[in-house]
Amino acid sequence: MKLFRWRAIAPLTLILGLIALGWFLFGDRIVRRVTEDSATTALGTEVDIGWLQIRTAQASVELRGLEVADPFNPMRNQVEAGRIVLDLDPLPLLQKKVVIDRMVLTGLRFGSTRRRPAKPVKGGDGVAARVLSEIKTWTQQFKQPLLSLTPVDTIKAIALDPTKLGTIKAVEILSARADSVQRSLESGLKSADYSALVDSANALANRLSATNPSKLGVAGTAEAANSVKRTLDQIARAKQQLAELQKGVTGGVALLSDGLKAVDDAREKDYAFARGLMKLPGLDAPNIGAALFGASSASTFQQALYYGRMAQQYIPPGLQPWRKSGPKRLRMRGITVVFPKEHATPSFLLRDGKLSFSLGADTTVNAFSGSVTGLTTQPALYGRPTTFGARGALSGPAPISARLDGILDHVRATPRDSIDLSLGGVKLPAFDLPTLPFRLDPGVGDAALAFVLNGDRVGGRLSVKSNAAQWATDSTRGKPTGGAAGVVWQVVSGLKELDLKATLSGTVTAPNLSISSNLDQAVSDRLKAMAGDQLAKGEARAKAEVDRLVQDKVEPVRQKVTQAEAALTGKLGGNQQALDGAQKRLEAELKRLGPAGGLPKIKLP
Repeated sequence: MKLFRWRAIAPLTLILGLIALGWFLFGDRIVRRVTEDSATTALGTEVDIGWLQIRTAQASVELRGLEVADPFNPMRNQVEAGRIVLDLDPLPLLQKKVVIDRMVLTGLRFGSTRRRPAKPVKGGDGVAARVLSEIKTWTQQFKQPLLSLTPVDTIKAIALDPTKLGTIKAVEILSARADSVQRSLESGLKSADYSALVDSANALANRLSATNPSKLGVAGTAEAANSVKRTLDQIARAKQQLAELQKGVTGGVALLSDGLKAVDDAREKDYAFARGLMKLPGLDAPNIGAALFGASSASTFQQALYYGRMAQQYIPPGLQPWRKSGPKRLRMRGITVVFPKEHATPSFLLRDGKLSFSLGADTTVNAFSGSVTGLTTQPALYGRPTTFGARGALSGPAPISARLDGILDHVRATPRDSIDLSLGGVKLPAFDLPTLPFRLDPGVGDAALAFVLNGDRVGGRLSVKSNAAQWATDSTRGKPTGGAAGVVWQVVSGLKELDLKATLSGTVTAPNLSISSNLDQAVSDRLKAMAGDQLAKGEARAKAEVDRLVQDKVEPVRQKVTQAEAALTGKLGGNQQALDGAQKRLEAELKRLGPAGGLPKIKLP
């Protein structure tokens, strides 16, 4: 019996040799291409790797020339990395898990210009595509006011649709609320009718007032005193019920007052709606700040929110199943669901990462460095949040400083992600102003960004300061010769200082963005001086049209609310006065009965 079948071993050896040779020649290219495709699909933007080498003996991977395109700007790279070295733990690889003991990134750059536009990512049903679509929709919620004075020159009449006015809807709600409150409280007043008690108390007081206590005797005086006390107890209970009704009336009146305030607020919004139909610009300082810097501020926050939402999708909190698209098949590809096991190794884990980066200056001395710890796709298994940070400073004629702190806390049921970034002395990116043919180059300055995504709630602060700002006109979008553009150009063209602040709050579905800058009031004053009279006429016409449609509906319901409040308060007051009067008469008679009848002095309740 032969132990080896040489005719089979020889071909098998040849096949294994060819596989090894193919891996030696093309393995790095295959892994590089697969890594590029996987990262592109995962991040929703093109990822390029210039060079990749697998060092099997050292269980490490080296990459060079990594470029990650900006998902919102195809001509810009979000980040570049000159060299990346990954030291892997080989044992988890046998379980199809990737555990990186140590990562070293050098030569990081941010916001660089691409040599060619990034290719659009194929497949619109993936996680990244859904998040990108969500963020674009989120950004569109910030309807920034436009600086255009053209409609002011030719004020025209407007035709409003009453069904689209919020005041009418608020009036209908308040009218129904007033009827409901009045019916409810009047029902309570009817059920607590105190007229019989007041009449009985007054009759007892009248009978006692006509009686001489000295002729009643001890037994008669005691019986009369007990009758008075029983009636006083009934009055005390009635007044307690009346106090409860008073609370209900107070709450109902407050509810109706809130309804009147809601009607007034709705009318103010309708005024703004009418001004919008006439395309009248808002020239107050907050509107100016939003018109000048709203788009650029929103784009900064959308970058932070995009990666925050991506982290929530790819790093689910708790021991939850991870759903991902199945492999491609001729039939439907399906969904693969991965169920994590407690106390197991996460499917991906970066234990410790070191990085060095550039801020447009010489970083060969490793002045800027940072770290990433505990980055994993299954934080509940790892048990600790992901933390990352960076520090650095360069002294000299043009000092530069950088500080970054961040955390991805997905261990709890509600994920919380936050970053706190501050930069000093860096070259700030230039940007165009919407609706105006201007381009602002802040030059070298300071910037700070704080952002928090706590479940569905968002919060953020952005500040930009510069003393070397430069303003330029964009001839392709017109010349600032007249109108709002000319006025704004007269104000800003000579300014070198820029102080911008933006605040984000609310939820992902209902965010609020407020913006202020050192230019707001100056531009607002100049525009109001230029178009004040015409703008006032336009606003007056818009208000008059709204008032014409809603006045005959607002005044009746306002009178109904006033009458309901007066009626309820009057009824309560009448009952209270009647009970107080009866109580005082009985107490006076009770005091008169005591000494005159020879009884001990009775302590009144």
